[in-house]
Amino acid sequence: MRFARLVCCGAAMLLLVGAGRPLPLHGQNSKPGSQTPVFRATTALVEVDAVVLDGNGKFVPGLVAEDLELFEDGKPQQIQNFYLVTHDAAQRASGVPGELTPERARRVFVFLFDEEHLSNDSLLRAKRGAETFIQTQMGPGDFGGVVADGRMHRGRLSSDKNELIAGVRSVRPAFDNRQALMRSFTEFPRIPSELDASRIHDGARELVVEIGITACRDDPFQCEAAGGLNQVENMVERKARNYTRVARVMTTNTIQNIRYVTNGLSRIPGRKTIVLLSEGFFVAESRTILQTVAGQAARAGTAIYAIDGRGQVHGSGPMPDASDPNMARSTAFDTNEDGPAILTANTGGFRLANIDDIGRALNIVARDTSTYYVLGYQPTNKTMDGRYRKIEVKPTADGLKVRARKGYIAMPLPTLELARGGK
Repeated sequence: MRFARLVCCGAAMLLLVGAGRPLPLHGQNSKPGSQTPVFRATTALVEVDAVVLDGNGKFVPGLVAEDLELFEDGKPQQIQNFYLVTHDAAQRASGVPGELTPERARRVFVFLFDEEHLSNDSLLRAKRGAETFIQTQMGPGDFGGVVADGRMHRGRLSSDKNELIAGVRSVRPAFDNRQALMRSFTEFPRIPSELDASRIHDGARELVVEIGITACRDDPFQCEAAGGLNQVENMVERKARNYTRVARVMTTNTIQNIRYVTNGLSRIPGRKTIVLLSEGFFVAESRTILQTVAGQAARAGTAIYAIDGRGQVHGSGPMPDASDPNMARSTAFDTNEDGPAILTANTGGFRLANIDDIGRALNIVARDTSTYYVLGYQPTNKTMDGRYRKIEVKPTADGLKVRARKGYIAMPLPTLELARGGK
């Protein structure tokens, strides 16, 4: 199985390194005597990034701590630190106050290409979008990284656009991918969905019989050619077991890659953004693991966003000919949304689908990560016991919506590294 491999056990990635000279960060030198206390996330302190929207979906500036309520495991928590962070030039030009503290003065984007869950055309679409975003949207203070084939390109984050673009261009299709694996679902005898395949793999004999009877009724000639109902049932079982076995390996690889990246980013203070470029993956028994990975990422201030590389899709009918670029892909046989939904919802991000222009999707992610509130608090339960704790942020006024991470794993953070880098 392919796992994320980070140079020197991840140490090279954990620093924002380039040529080796210190990089002055925009906003690092705050004004003397600033009245805004800034807490770093430590063993005793937890920070939550929150995006507050009005009824029209627009960001709401000018809030104070009293406008929000914060709960951990259902218990109210005192908001001890509250400030707005904005990298949005339009917001700053309008006079909206915003803190760019040293750990918040940069944006960090890691593009994680999930090749085993990207068809060839999806991968090309994702690469074009990532390259466009790097060229046009990443600013002087931003850092990025490209993860593919289980590796961070050059083992580090960088502010050098040429280096990042080279990383994107180096991404290659996987020898096998999930879409190719799922094409067998459209062949006789058809299996209705990957959930049915999982149930069959786990011994649901009655489902095998039901699918076999349906297949022989709908296509008696194929049934007879296969050797009759009993042979068709055997074909259903083999197909389901093969799919589930391979899909589980692919999902394990994806989860391990996400885990290794989030662990590496945990040493960098401030908000980090992982963009998962994927068509989604088979979750089945992996939901608890995904919840843990998301909780660990949230604890370290990493938000995960997912972009479906398929672009426009439709939900019914057989899978189209992949050689026809004008045909949308079907989602009739998969539950691709579940895995990315768990990761994004629990870290404060979101999933984007049905967008052909991946560059535009990345711009939406960038805007969402550029202006947000930071809520700092000391949990009433100060014991870092490694358990998952639910977080809920509520507005005190009607008509507002808050998106923030749903929880975190109560664990001490590693020692935060000083940011270094260059071109």
